[in-house]
Amino acid sequence: MGASLKKQAVTLTLANAYTRALGFALRLTSARLMGAEAMGVMELASSAVMLAITPVTAGIPTAMSRLTALRGADQPSVLRAGLALVKHLSLLLIPAMLLLSPAMAWLLGDWRTLPSILASAPTLLLLGLCAVYSGWFYGRSDARTPALNECAEQTVRCLLSLALLLWLAGRSVALTAALPGIAEIAAGAAVWYLFRRNTPPLSPSRPDPRLTSELMHLSAPTTASRLCQTALRTLNAVLLPVCLRRSGLSQTAATAQFGLLNGMAMPLLMLPGIVTGAICMVAAPAVSRQEDNPGRLRITMRLLLLSAAAIGAAAMLLLYLCAAPLSEHLYGEPALTPLLKLMCPAALLMSLQQIQFGLITGLGLQRKALCATIVTSILSLLLTALLCPLPQLRLYGSAIAMLAASLIRVIWNQVLLSRAAHR
Repeated sequence: MGASLKKQAVTLTLANAYTRALGFALRLTSARLMGAEAMGVMELASSAVMLAITPVTAGIPTAMSRLTALRGADQPSVLRAGLALVKHLSLLLIPAMLLLSPAMAWLLGDWRTLPSILASAPTLLLLGLCAVYSGWFYGRSDARTPALNECAEQTVRCLLSLALLLWLAGRSVALTAALPGIAEIAAGAAVWYLFRRNTPPLSPSRPDPRLTSELMHLSAPTTASRLCQTALRTLNAVLLPVCLRRSGLSQTAATAQFGLLNGMAMPLLMLPGIVTGAICMVAAPAVSRQEDNPGRLRITMRLLLLSAAAIGAAAMLLLYLCAAPLSEHLYGEPALTPLLKLMCPAALLMSLQQIQFGLITGLGLQRKALCATIVTSILSLLLTALLCPLPQLRLYGSAIAMLAASLIRVIWNQVLLSRAAHR
């Protein structure tokens, strides 16, 4: 990797380390303050909220970074177009979310998720605007500004979440589960203000419709891919508790098991993203600039993928060896140990997927990668529906389904990248 790319990756890695450490500490503290049942309700609601915010956060940052990197002197026009696009989308999505929130809670099978869904509606606009600014700064090879703002956002979110949980401890499960979403509104507003303060003033001219159209074109495949993944998570949130109840568990036990998987195991498996997520964000614009130099492009791709493999393999080994101490001492949940040992290969697979995503975005191959996302999402749902109702598997069936889908997606994406590199 070039010196500039390494510098940006190091900057983002340090920021990610700070934000992930705070987020992980928040998860641990929340798990103890909220309990597994409230964590399960929060994760159920989060699956629906993430589906709602995907159109304004998924493909826009990478599309903004790619278009900003290619436009040179016309970068302010790109920012103006991106902000206008998010505002128009939010005017449609926020009312739709508010109107459909009862249906979402009904589909999730737990009415206690309704306060969490309603409290998260304002974040659609705030997070969408922040996504536009982040992508714009990345495209200008400025990783420092979004990194510092992300640290500020996480600090506000964690402090306010803990304050609310301590203040309102012992209240209903529905209210407890909604408190982190309320904290996210304040955090989103704070980081939006910081981005605006660090951005040069924009002229009051109208956004260029051609740039808006180009942004939509660039972001559409990534957004569609992320929608498939998020829809999978939402469907899993609906399907998994039902399957667990079919296996013989009560609704309370099934919700707690869902919290065990999504609220406790997944944050540990995603820890390598501290580094690979940073590399992914700076890889997309860097690869875009090297499209006219195939030899250099292949070297950069190889180094990035090897880095991801090394980071993911180390995390996989550590999680396997430390599964028992992490489960018993951090979460106080010994039942988490066998689940972590089974799922630890996901740390390697998710690390590779993140870097592959950055490379695919930088090369403009999102449409070709979308097919893999759709196929593996359907496969994961089918395996979950088949395996989870079995009393001898239950939660482990969902883990097996996720690992199988991730492995196929990694292989598919690597074939796609190999063909593009030797074309």
